[in-house]
Amino acid sequence: MTEYVDKVTGYTVRRYTEGPERNAKLYFTCENFSCDDRYFFFMKQDTPGQHNGGCFRANVETGEIERVTDAAYRGFATDREKNIGYTCKNETEVYAVDLNTCEMKKVGDLPKGGQITGHLTAADTGRIACSYHLANKLYALVILDPGKEAEVVYQSDYRLGHAQICPTDENLIFYIHETEGDAFQRTWMFDVRERYVRPYYVEHPSEWITHEVWAADGQEMALMKLDPAGHVDGSKGEVHTGNIIIGDKDGRHFDVAATSVQLLHPCLSRDRKWLCADRISYLGTEVQEGVVLIERATKKCKLIATTGSCKTGADHQHPSFNRKGDRILFSNPDENGNAQVCVIDLEQVKKDW
Repeated sequence: MTEYVDKVTGYTVRRYTEGPERNAKLYFTCENFSCDDRYFFFMKQDTPGQHNGGCFRANVETGEIERVTDAAYRGFATDREKNIGYTCKNETEVYAVDLNTCEMKKVGDLPKGGQITGHLTAADTGRIACSYHLANKLYALVILDPGKEAEVVYQSDYRLGHAQICPTDENLIFYIHETEGDAFQRTWMFDVRERYVRPYYVEHPSEWITHEVWAADGQEMALMKLDPAGHVDGSKGEVHTGNIIIGDKDGRHFDVAATSVQLLHPCLSRDRKWLCADRISYLGTEVQEGVVLIERATKKCKLIATTGSCKTGADHQHPSFNRKGDRILFSNPDENGNAQVCVIDLEQVKKDW
């Protein structure tokens, strides 16, 4: 672990990893920290010719790094409330990981011959859900209840991804139609009991919706509404291309929570008072990439950390809060564009907010 002062923002940042391989934080759509915020988790890419990758945990204070799983495991994600992680081995074997001891216990199997298309997610009842590519090449939503066999609850010939079961309602699974770009209708909500699917945010032809995430209490979702053409903020003369909108659980009401320059991946603090997002060059517009903090009550948006430019989507910053909400974890692409994991303490930011 090393510390450096950001040359643009002036804030101190801790950097925990270095290359040449990618060391990327978990995706922003799951918790990245243990329940006590002592550890955060990240994925290390194998060094060519070596089998040294997998999921690791880092002690936030000391920087000590320990391996949790090897690279044979995929889809690692942490529970919203319990100190448990979930991961897949050999594509279909599901394991629960004790985040205190790193001990692993098999809890079930996903359908044979398939593979997950994102990370695993879990509701407060213990139900695990994921988007899945079946052996017959159809896409599906799959649930795995404690002590039961996995069940395919929905199938589609669309490529399904970003599945996230509602943290506090095991009956609702959010998912998307993955196009790796714009979609006519990207966001969907599936009712497990009724086997009923409906659009979540109903898109108009000119809209571009992306990168959605549940609040930890399952009452809201944050998502990006991109404006490729942009609009000018008269007060600053900035061309705003990114809007964070927040919708209620049912997708009936949406508010604009922030409007700024080149925002992409949003995340809510657990108390829902703060948002963070990454600022990335895209759609032909180049900016200083980095991480922004947003106060929801005032919609104030401030760049708090600058980063390098990412080589791939896996190297995006994907910022997210710790459970207490006083730190943000993010990936900072190095000189080769490979993600390296960093943390910024928000106390220094809020002192001059």
